[in-house]
Amino acid sequence: MSDETIHLGMKVIKVWPDDCKSEVCGDPTIHKVSFADTQEYHPRLIAKILELEENHRLRKRYFRGACGTKIHNLEQWVSTEAELITARAKALFRKALDCEQSVVDLSWANVYRTGDYCLPHSHLRSTASVVYCLDTGDEDPEDPHSGRFCFVDPRLRNCCQHQEGCMTTPFFPGMVAGTMLIFPSQLVHSVNPYAGKRPRITLSWSINKNMLPGSPFPANAGNGP
Repeated sequence: MSDETIHLGMKVIKVWPDDCKSEVCGDPTIHKVSFADTQEYHPRLIAKILELEENHRLRKRYFRGACGTKIHNLEQWVSTEAELITARAKALFRKALDCEQSVVDLSWANVYRTGDYCLPHSHLRSTASVVYCLDTGDEDPEDPHSGRFCFVDPRLRNCCQHQEGCMTTPFFPGMVAGTMLIFPSQLVHSVNPYAGKRPRITLSWSINKNMLPGSPFPANAGNGP
C-alpha cells in the first residue's frame, strides 16, 4: 500500500478516487462523501467483521444502548479492506481540516443486532470523528427512522428549528452503504433502536493531527457509532 493506492488481490484501488468529492452536510463543520466502488471491498470486509464478532479477542459487548457489539482496532484485523477504508477516513480528515497529518487514536466496528441502539454521546480524545456505513441493515416499514444515525446537539442549527439553543429536532445526515461522514467529535450524536434482522454494520475512527499520549480507553467510557 502507498499513500495513494492499495492492492486488493490483483486490483489496484485508489485511496481517494478521482471523481470523489466531499460535500457540506447540514452544517459547515460536517462533511459527507459517498464511494462508488464499494463492491470491491464491502463483501470481504463485512465477512471479516462478522467472523470477528463470533470469536475474536477484539470483540466487546457492552449493554444494548452502547452501540451493539464492538470490534476495536482495525489495524489489527489483518485485512487489506480495513486498511483501505481506514486510509480513506484519514484522507477525508486531511481534506476536511486542510492539514497534512492524520493520526487515528481509536477505530472500531459496530455490529447492531435487533434491539441495539446508541445513546447520545460525544467522543473523547479526538478532533474529528469519522463514521462509515457498511450495511444499513433492514428497513422497518413501521418506523423509517429505525437504526438511523442522527445528531442531537443544541449547537447545530438543524437541531434547533424552533428556538436557538433548544434541541427539538434530530438531524439525520442520511447515510447509505458507502457513505462516510466526518464531524467534530464533541457534537452529540446517537443511533435510534434497530429493529431489523440482518446486522447493521458501521465503522468509526477518532482522529487527530498528532498522536496523543496515554490510552484511548478511559475508564467507564464507551465509543459510539
